[in-house]
Amino acid sequence: MLSILFFISLFPLVKADDWEDFTNNLATDLAPLITLFGERLTKQFLSESTRTLDNVIFALSPLGVLTSVVSVIRICGSSSLRAFVGRAQEGPAEAESELLPCVSESTAELFNDGGITRVFGRPKIVEIVAWEDVDLNTGEKKTKIGTLKDALEEKAWSCKSKVSPSELPELDVPNLSLNKGIKRRDQFWFNCAAILGGVLQSGAIMYAVLTVFVYPQHFQKDDKAVASYAFPLYLIGSTLLFLGMFFCAFIMERSSKEFYLEAEKPSKIYWLQPGNQHVGDQVFNAFLAVSEEPDSFRYIKSIRDRRFDRKYLEIYSTLASTILGFIFQFIGLRGLHASVILAQLGSTFLMAIIRTCLRTERMTPDENKMKDDRELMAHKQQELDCFAFYLEKVEYFNMVSLPERPACIPSPRSMPHIEAPLARQLIQTRTQLANLTSTSDQSINATWNDMPIRQIAQNLAQTIESTMDLISGWGVDLGKIFEFRLGFECRSSSPGSVTQSPGTYSVGLVRCGDALRWKMQVNELEAIIGLWTWSLCKSCDDFRSSRIFRIVGLSEEEASKEETYLYFHKWIFRQTEARLVPSDLIDDSRRLFGFEPKEGLPLGDLLAIRTENEVETMAAQDIFIQFLKEVCLNIKELGGEVDVVSGIQNSLLGSCTRIDELVSCFEANSLGSREDALLCIVPVLRNRNLLPDLAADCAKVRARREQLISKGKWRNAFELLRWLCQRSEGSQFERSVYELGSLCRRALLNNSETIRKEGFAQTCKLLNSDIREEFLQAQKVSLSSDLTMSQDRIEWWRSFSSQLGWTAWIISTKVPGMSFMQPGLKSLNAPESLSDLAGTNRDLEATQTGIRAMQDWLTVRDLENTGFKRSGEDEDDQWCFDWAVENKYYGLIYFLLLKWLEMSEHIPALVTLGYSLAANKHSQFALQILLRQGAEIDSPDIQGCPALFNQAALGNVEGIVLLLDNGADPNGSDKASHGRPLIAAVYGGHIKATESLLQYGANLNVLDHNGMTALWWAMASDHFDIVELLLSSGAGTESVGSDGLTPLLWAATEKNLAVLELLINHGANINAQNNSGKTALMRAVYREHSVPVLRLLLDKGADVHMKDDRGLTALDMANKANFYEAIAILGPSS
Repeated sequence: MLSILFFISLFPLVKADDWEDFTNNLATDLAPLITLFGERLTKQFLSESTRTLDNVIFALSPLGVLTSVVSVIRICGSSSLRAFVGRAQEGPAEAESELLPCVSESTAELFNDGGITRVFGRPKIVEIVAWEDVDLNTGEKKTKIGTLKDALEEKAWSCKSKVSPSELPELDVPNLSLNKGIKRRDQFWFNCAAILGGVLQSGAIMYAVLTVFVYPQHFQKDDKAVASYAFPLYLIGSTLLFLGMFFCAFIMERSSKEFYLEAEKPSKIYWLQPGNQHVGDQVFNAFLAVSEEPDSFRYIKSIRDRRFDRKYLEIYSTLASTILGFIFQFIGLRGLHASVILAQLGSTFLMAIIRTCLRTERMTPDENKMKDDRELMAHKQQELDCFAFYLEKVEYFNMVSLPERPACIPSPRSMPHIEAPLARQLIQTRTQLANLTSTSDQSINATWNDMPIRQIAQNLAQTIESTMDLISGWGVDLGKIFEFRLGFECRSSSPGSVTQSPGTYSVGLVRCGDALRWKMQVNELEAIIGLWTWSLCKSCDDFRSSRIFRIVGLSEEEASKEETYLYFHKWIFRQTEARLVPSDLIDDSRRLFGFEPKEGLPLGDLLAIRTENEVETMAAQDIFIQFLKEVCLNIKELGGEVDVVSGIQNSLLGSCTRIDELVSCFEANSLGSREDALLCIVPVLRNRNLLPDLAADCAKVRARREQLISKGKWRNAFELLRWLCQRSEGSQFERSVYELGSLCRRALLNNSETIRKEGFAQTCKLLNSDIREEFLQAQKVSLSSDLTMSQDRIEWWRSFSSQLGWTAWIISTKVPGMSFMQPGLKSLNAPESLSDLAGTNRDLEATQTGIRAMQDWLTVRDLENTGFKRSGEDEDDQWCFDWAVENKYYGLIYFLLLKWLEMSEHIPALVTLGYSLAANKHSQFALQILLRQGAEIDSPDIQGCPALFNQAALGNVEGIVLLLDNGADPNGSDKASHGRPLIAAVYGGHIKATESLLQYGANLNVLDHNGMTALWWAMASDHFDIVELLLSSGAGTESVGSDGLTPLLWAATEKNLAVLELLINHGANINAQNNSGKTALMRAVYREHSVPVLRLLLDKGADVHMKDDRGLTALDMANKANFYEAIAILGPSS
């Protein structure tokens, strides 16, 4: 086009005498050929033509004849025609992308920094329609978003076409050029262009008429009149060329079908394109464009239409008309005056400019609404999150902590809902965006599943689902619907807006399918993670270069406690060592992780772990923590087996099978490493009091300890117990220390000198300093002043060390060969004696006897070689135990009971003795020692009776309850039927003890070795109040004793008149018979002073006509015994 302008500018400079030569060279040779070319302009106009008027404008004074012909062949031509023009191997997508305005399954359009590029395949771009709707429930206006298909189905948009486009697969592929790329001019300008084109083309023809027919003398060619064939051929050629070019454009235009959609409700259309998108060799950046019209809003949907495929007559006719038209016009122009050629050239040139001007108004780069955040979005592919913020006009969005839900409230649905409209609307909008770009909803466009946010959301959803399946498999009843709450705060970007107070949002899971697996909405999690991550990235300038750390625990307060450091090293620590960070780097009310500043982490007071995780992973882990906190409220006890296992480089690790299962769910679904899983899971379990009890007295630990001892690895056994002592707290710490002290005592009594020396060295370590404080100092943990050792723990450690020191001193004095310890023990201030702190009233001799018994037990090695004699029922053993309990020498109690358990293989009654003494002294501490060591609480003593039987016989209600609370069987053992606790309490007349046993489920009708029930024994012992208690509790009244008597038959005497009446009132069979067929009435006849009994039986309805095995009635027996009072009572009048 610039070349043409150059040549035209030369016209005025040409001399008159050179005119003919110039026009002959330029006009007659060059100008007609220009019509053949103009490829770019032609393709551009054809690819944007959608109406018949566009075709007319294209055909008037046309340009690009050759391109038009080739374009028709490329779009609709046969394979032979395509081969003729060198396009035999060309796919349809390539031609469509160049020449048609439509999109299809193989072609699409993308924004390219302000322009629009047609590409092949299925790029990632989504077209979103937002329209106003009215809530039918509240009547309030709200904005809904969806695809064009959604808008058509919701009647927010309409299409006047006979065929609805809502079912077209191409409907989800945006038409960018027709609706955003080109700002179409008003129809007036197209009409003007068509009129002007017609005038120019007609003007050129009319000018030719003037040169040929009106002024032929002035427009001669080579001093002769123009040839007679020139004008007819020019006229015919121009007409055929117009028709051919029109039908070329028509065929091209009708090769795509346009649907015109109109908005019925106020609407906007958004086009969202993710960044860093590679299509071929091109990279497309993020782009957000919006289109809205204040009045009428129309959208053009153009799709491929193959109506001209195989219509060869129309195609060949069009091609022939175009080619012949050009040839005829060319020949005709060659025969006409040069000025006619220039007139035709000017007409073509002007129409080319007009066609170009019709579509020169295009979209500008400034229309990208995401240009300011393009770099930030590209890092995490967070275009959807940025778009959601833009739609809802939100400045920031944060997750916040919520008040704890009490365990008594079964579900979050029972908690009051705190409304946060903006946050809720933002999450719902982002969820809908996820739905629109997910696999299930996108029919044509490429899915967006490679986004980091979507991937981590899927990992989180799978982790939560598998965790729910796992916990349900443990037998925990979680119902069919489960919800967990998340708290959010949100602030609008509108001027004058304030931060909304934190509100709640519930995320639900449903148990469905034949396998009753738990399922949740992944897109909902994606929305929450994406929005939160986007807000965090926007608020942190250096988030790309900043490393992230997570605090250990669920709050700043917990992260600053010594106990947190202990359970971290016990359950969590694998390879990454924790460090203390300042509290101002994190806000635990919003998240449990923070960003490390450029200059590194200074020392502080919060225990934290550095991590290589990305920020979206940390956000997902925080959400998992909130979920786990909710679901753990439904778990009463975690269960599983606990142990200490070996780690890398000979390290030790706390282990629980149930925790390992939770960690496996976490790791298998790629939510983080094993250490990440433990950082999330362990603090929650501890917060919910579900963290397993892992101390040195656990069964697996004891077994591991004994295995090491059996292999002669005493030092490893000590290291195992020391590891637990250093990392335990509370009762676990105390029990572990007691176990370590007991192991020291065992080592000191070992036959091997090496082991005895190792035992002494370990004892000295314990006497020298607090084992846990020593560990913390070795780890270089700087604790704040309020975290130093409490006075109670100082006193506890002082008491324990004195008891351990006294034990070691006794061993050094009473065990041969152990005196070498005495200097060392003296230097550590080990006491040679323990005072009687309790100040009991027991006589001094009994106290001394108890102390000597304690010394004997603590220093005995074995029974065979020392002559140590104990039966398990010695009184001094009781005094020994009582002295330790009354003086609160818990370490000695622990050592003593462990020694009894050790020797129970030879003296089984020691176990029962331990339980009995613990119950006597109401010592829960002693009882728990025996239980945790695996001692059977119902084990028998020498007489075969359990401890509960002994307590019942004594009527010790507190002892009975203590044993029952810890699992004692209220019915005793069937193997020792003579040791029934209920019968013992009844026989002793202990009504309170009887009530306690009944409350704990004792069987009222259980039989002893004599075949008698508790009711029998209560009657035999004349305990009327207990008889009444048993009967009111439902004791059976028809049990038959060894003599064939029921309780009523046995009670049919004057002595037991009150019991007899009580039995009758509680439904006892008044006509029951013994082995010889005698009833209570018959038995009363033979007894003296039984008249009250007879009257009572008769008053209660006893049958006087019943006969025994000999056929005698009660009256017959009275006559035979000459019992006149009875005869008078039983006579005919009765």
